[in-house]
Amino acid sequence: MKNIYAAILVLGTITSVHGQGCGEGRYQTEQFTSVTEVLGVTFGSNTAVTGGAQTLKMDVYMPTGDVLETRPVILVAFGGSFIGGTRGDVADLCRTFAKMGYVAVANDYRVGFFFPNATTTTRAVMRGAHDMKACIRYLRKSVAELDNPYGIDVDKIIAGGVSAGAISAIHATYLDQELELPPVLAAESAAIGGVEGNSGNPGYSSAVLACMSMSGAIGDTLWVNAGDPPLVSVHDVGDGVVPYYTQEVSVIGIATGLVASGSFDLHQRCTHLGMPNCLLPYPGTGHVAYLNSDPVGSVGFVATFCGQLVCNEATTCGDLTTAVADIQEEGTFKVFPNPTSGLLQFNLSSASEIRLLDVSGRVVMQLQAMSGIQHLDLSNLPDGMYTLFVQGATNEVVKVVKGL
Repeated sequence: MKNIYAAILVLGTITSVHGQGCGEGRYQTEQFTSVTEVLGVTFGSNTAVTGGAQTLKMDVYMPTGDVLETRPVILVAFGGSFIGGTRGDVADLCRTFAKMGYVAVANDYRVGFFFPNATTTTRAVMRGAHDMKACIRYLRKSVAELDNPYGIDVDKIIAGGVSAGAISAIHATYLDQELELPPVLAAESAAIGGVEGNSGNPGYSSAVLACMSMSGAIGDTLWVNAGDPPLVSVHDVGDGVVPYYTQEVSVIGIATGLVASGSFDLHQRCTHLGMPNCLLPYPGTGHVAYLNSDPVGSVGFVATFCGQLVCNEATTCGDLTTAVADIQEEGTFKVFPNPTSGLLQFNLSSASEIRLLDVSGRVVMQLQAMSGIQHLDLSNLPDGMYTLFVQGATNEVVKVVKGL
């Protein structure tokens, strides 16, 4: 994003940390008991999936009784495979963020039935990104022209969402150059309004401080560049709806021929570029299953990262071990000795890709291995907790402790 994030961060440091209400867990844990809701605010319009005009609306959630005049904003777009879903689907999630001190916004984006293929799915993703950008521009317009009715800090806007909403947020954040548009969209660029879109509020910036993804993906990790906004993600490793790694995607079970990179490879790109980023992986084959199995931990993880950013603090990824189930005693996949002083042994049932991640979600070892007995030498790694991912005929996730 051509160092827009860096510019926003500099602007944000002008306001004191105290003035932003930071400290004692604000923006990271719930601080308020009730939420004020303003529902159905129109922020734009564009051509609907099935034709004709569609009005785009947003629901705004604010902490009741907050004395701060301005607060950071987090957009939370709903999921639904770009075919269905409503703003109300993320109401509880928005209320949680509002109780932490954010202004949470559930925004519309255009959804509706389409037959999934590479072209139609690419257009659906871009509609989601365009509509989120229009919502971000409207928030800035509301400060400039409407006397800031929601009490927001325009330098601290975070784009986010769940599933298809996360995909929309990722593309709104990182697909920001005309040269990055996929060929089908490049041919239509003038008609659709380029990377910014025609969904409303021209003349205002759609730049964001960060991106928050719950089970999202990107069409090409090369759209992420040095200086782009930080990213925090949560994702199920075996997700069969939105891939955790890079693979062909399906929509409502129909293969599209479109390849997308999920959270794992997206965060590898961020790490390679030296961008602040944190990834919390969950084992299993569910899709956004963590919002049921660990709602406090998963939401708290992203809130902590975002809270550190809006308070101009160094970002940390916390202890990921709370999310990775200790499955070696329950399943058939065993690693030993565990804890280990260095050498780790396990038996692969098939050729597999092996990844070892540290507690920040960064890959510290990666290799291709054949079936049979395998060894990993962790001797040169610092003592601590690691996560071993095995991707092959079966997918396995095991916590590993280095240090006796």
